[in-house]
Amino acid sequence: MAKLEVDDQHRQNIDFTLNDLSGTPWSFKDLRGKVVLVNFWATWCPPCRKEMPDMETLYKRFGSRGLVLLAISDEIAAKVQSFVEGHYTYPILLDPGRQVNKLFNIQGIPKSFLYDRTGRMVAEAIDRRTERQFLAMLQQAGLQ
Repeated sequence: MAKLEVDDQHRQNIDFTLNDLSGTPWSFKDLRGKVVLVNFWATWCPPCRKEMPDMETLYKRFGSRGLVLLAISDEIAAKVQSFVEGHYTYPILLDPGRQVNKLFNIQGIPKSFLYDRTGRMVAEAIDRRTERQFLAMLQQAGLQ
C-alpha cells in the first residue's frame, strides 16, 4: 500500500511533454485550467481498443467544456497512425522511449488518470472503463 501511495503522490506533481501524431507538442503543465484525462494504451491491447470509442464519445461531448484527452502509446508512429486514422479525434501522443510510461510507473494497460482544472489528480483507473465509468470519473473533476 505504501508503494501505491508513493506512486499516487508522484503522479500529483507530474509534468511531461510529448508529440502527437502530427508532431505537435503537448505539455501537461500547459493544460492547467482544463480537465485532463491521461490514458495509456496500445493497438495490440483488446481492453484498450474496447474503451477507445467510449473515450471518443466523451471527448466529443465534453471537449468544448474543457476536457482534454491525451492517449499515450509507446508503439511506433506508423502503427498507431494506421490504427486511429479516421476513428479518433482526440490527441494521440507518442512515447517512444517510454519516458512518460516510466514517470507514471505504468506496469499494465489500459490505465487512466484524471486531473481537475487545478492539475490535481482526482481519479484513476487501472483497467478498462466503460462510458458510464468514465462519466463517474469526470464528475469527480467537475464535468457533468
